Amino acid sequence: MPRTAITQLAKLIGQELESRIGPSEQALATGPLLAEAGATTEIVERLFAEAQRKRPNDRMIQAYAFILEGALETLRLQANGGDVSAEHEIAEVHNRVDHALGQGDFAPEMLMLLARAFARAELDPGRSLQEAMLSAMEARSDLRPTASTEEEISDHFVELAAELDNDPFAIYAELASTAAAFPAGHQASMAGALSGSDNEAVREAALGFALSPHPAVSSAALVAITQQGRAGLVSNRVVDRLVRMRPWLSERRRTRIDTAVRALRPKTASPVPLTRWEIRSVLASLCDGAGAQSLFALTKRGRRFALASVLIKTEVGVADAWVREGMAKAEADALIAQIVAAAEAVEVSIAFLERRLADALAINVACDRPPPFGLLQIAETLGLGPLHPKSISPLAMVEALLAELPPERTSTAAAQSAHRASAEWEQKYETVATWFEAGGAVEDLLRPLRTRKRQIEAVSTQLLPGRRTFWAERCAWMAATLKEEADEGDNTWNEFALVARDLAGESFLDGIPLARRIAAATVEAFEQR
Repeated sequence: MPRTAITQLAKLIGQELESRIGPSEQALATGPLLAEAGATTEIVERLFAEAQRKRPNDRMIQAYAFILEGALETLRLQANGGDVSAEHEIAEVHNRVDHALGQGDFAPEMLMLLARAFARAELDPGRSLQEAMLSAMEARSDLRPTASTEEEISDHFVELAAELDNDPFAIYAELASTAAAFPAGHQASMAGALSGSDNEAVREAALGFALSPHPAVSSAALVAITQQGRAGLVSNRVVDRLVRMRPWLSERRRTRIDTAVRALRPKTASPVPLTRWEIRSVLASLCDGAGAQSLFALTKRGRRFALASVLIKTEVGVADAWVREGMAKAEADALIAQIVAAAEAVEVSIAFLERRLADALAINVACDRPPPFGLLQIAETLGLGPLHPKSISPLAMVEALLAELPPERTSTAAAQSAHRASAEWEQKYETVATWFEAGGAVEDLLRPLRTRKRQIEAVSTQLLPGRRTFWAERCAWMAATLKEEADEGDNTWNEFALVARDLAGESFLDGIPLARRIAAATVEAFEQR
């Protein structure tokens, strides 16, 4: 896309961002559209070019950062779905940023906007950007010796809390995107500053840093939270939330949380009951080929609705979690209809949601990667009981699903029928079309091979044997999800369960039609990359 076109778009969006109305639907779509056009690196170039001008236009810089955030979010989602070109594009964006930072000094305000674009798109800003941000802030403080006092910092937190209706989850989300611009040590300092605030909602927001992927930040946050008790009574919610969060942390992180609970429990004020929402519906998307599944819950309180959303990824566990409040019925109905259509979501029970979360949290703990702070908000909004990590293997899940069926529906003949039926799954469910392998390992395996036949054979014999558990898990969770709303006589969930059983077992892969289809789809995706 021509540079002039991107510049013109940024001018229009800059005007919208400056107005009270805010960005339009067209503005919100600009970043994703430019990402689809392969122009994300050009957005970065335009941003740095504007910042290097003799008189940079702040409105244009804000607009470029806004567009970049949307583009990066799109690339992240594509990369999560196995799109190798999106992974390469993200890497190239980092390269362009690193190169530009080496060419000169930039204002900390611009660097902050750039880092927040990465953070809000849930991407790592990169060490070089964090160091540049720190250097710019230090240079600014050298020129302006009167650094902010503790009172000024406290006042800033209080003002931010007021703007966000004293919602600790919203406060944390806003500050976390800012903290991402700095190295872990400075993030730890921010957690400490939050814990020492006079504002209760700000102190509660510090809990979010206890779930930081950086152990040093998590530890510092828990130490600071422990010291809250020295100032007098603390909110009972803080202790309750620490207790709820404890199982979500790895063993090596739990010592700090135990210390905090012991120190704070005697100082807690009288319990304040949480406001309960009425659960109207729970939905689950079908499992995609990248190992992701989304859960949604629509709740109601009074005349307003809220939507809770969780993203689960096979290699991460709970990867994203948020609650959107304040919706009217029409807005909520439209959003649910959109989710059902786009994600092929089906109605599930709250018990299924809890079981799915328990399995995902076991991955978080095993990887020492705590879930997002938003999961705590979801647990409270839905009134869930304690969520303890509990892993379940594909084979164990399938055995539980099939346990109550008569022998003729689980026999060898039934399994053979399920394998034949698997040829129709892609016609029934669009999500199954995403069931293929992707990534660097696939690129390295297939690039030297010249014929499609040899490529399919290589995937079948060299790649898929080591991925049996992954695909068995996809089929098992598909079975569990579809069973939740299956009508009488609908055996599709049973088919997925039987195929999962053979994938998790010792059956030869060349005798499993789904494995052959995945191999063929992998080669097709490689050819179209």
